[in-house]
Parts: sequence; C-alpha cells; structure tokens
Amino acid sequence: MNPRTLLVLSIIISILSVILPKVEQLLILFGISIIFVLVIQPSKQRFLLLWKRLKVLIVIISILFIMQLLFRHDGSILFQWKWITLYAEGFVIALQVSLRLLILLLIVSLLFDVPYYDLLLALRGWKLPYEFSLMITSTFYFFRAFEHQFRMIKELLIIREVSFKMIPLFKKFKAFSDILLPVIARSLQTVKYRAISLDIRGFRLHAQRTEYISHRLKWFDYIVQILAFVIFISVILYLLILK
Repeated sequence: MNPRTLLVLSIIISILSVILPKVEQLLILFGISIIFVLVIQPSKQRFLLLWKRLKVLIVIISILFIMQLLFRHDGSILFQWKWITLYAEGFVIALQVSLRLLILLLIVSLLFDVPYYDLLLALRGWKLPYEFSLMITSTFYFFRAFEHQFRMIKELLIIREVSFKMIPLFKKFKAFSDILLPVIARSLQTVKYRAISLDIRGFRLHAQRTEYISHRLKWFDYIVQILAFVIFISVILYLLILK
C-alpha cells in the first residue's frame, strides 16, 4: 500500500474517532482499526512491537478510565458502595475517551513503521512545502530515536543485572525519571546533528529538488482512497441529518 493511501486512511479514521458521538459507533471504528492494523503488515514481529508500544499507554488509558468513572457525577446511579458511586454518564464518557485514545494510538503506531523517506515522499506527493513535510517526518523520527535510545539504556541495565521489576513501586518513578532525562538529551543531540547535516547539504539552497525515488499511486490505491472518502462523507452527512 502506498504511504499516501496509508496517510489518507489514518487521517480519516482519526477524524471519525473524534467526531463520532456514540459508544457503539466508536466500538465499530475500533474493530475496523484493529482489522486495518492486521491487514497492513501481518507479522508476529510487528504485533509484538505494537504490543510493547501500547502496553504502557494502555495503563495510562486505564487510569483515565477509572478517573472519569469515579469523578463524573452525571446521570443515573449504576453502582454505590460506601463512598464509591458510579454514574451512567461517567461510565459512557469514560468508554468514549478510552476508545478514542485507543483508536488514535493504533493508527499513529502504524505511521511509526513507515520509513522516513517514504513518509517524506508521501507528503511531498500532496505538494506540501518541503519545510512542512520535513518538520512532520522529523517529528516521527524523533520518537523513533527516543524509542531506540530508551531500548539501548534498557539493554545496558539488563547487562548490569538491573531490573525495573525488582525496584519498589514508589521508587520506580524516580528511577524512570533518572533514565528519561539522559534519553531525551541523547535524542535531542541526534536531532541537532541532523540539522547540521541539512545545512551542510545545502537545504533551502534551491527552490526545486530532484527526487530519485517516487511512489506513484496504483489503481488499488485510487480505489481505496475513493472508497474511504465516500464512507467519510457519508458518515458526516449521516451525523448532520441526525442533528
């Protein structure tokens, strides 16, 4: 699949995850997102990498779900025990927020696996300014560099027989912050070297650039993009009619 097609589908699914109001609709979109992830590159290594990325974020989403459930006091009472009271409106909003975040994380995780130059060419294929395209791709590159540096630090700790699982819970936050700051500093250092490399290679020296590689859309990409736009417009019209 062409990276431009992947970007179109990702943008449409992300927008739908924000504008769809009902939990049932978000559940359907979440199922479509899972199928989309499974179809793009079905491999065991990809699923393991996706699970590693989402594992920590799922814990954060679970905490947000519990906070919405406990502190949202609207609607009828679903459950009450001593000082704990759960309301119907809080349960619905907690589900909506959690599903939206899960959908967005699934879609963004796909874009992290698109090669840097392919993503840049996809944005340039839409005739976006080169500076803007480079800024977006560099953002994804920074997160990849951050992930790579964090993995290196984790491997060094394993070699030294240091395990996060053995650290007490209340000391884990301090240990994580002690590791996080050097990782961010190293990632920013690589970004600085990339900026120097761009200046040395004459970035912005010429208005037009020659691309040695081009990803042209095939008939399959045109069909997928047209169907995606038709479904997107149909959903928008359906929501407007309901209002």
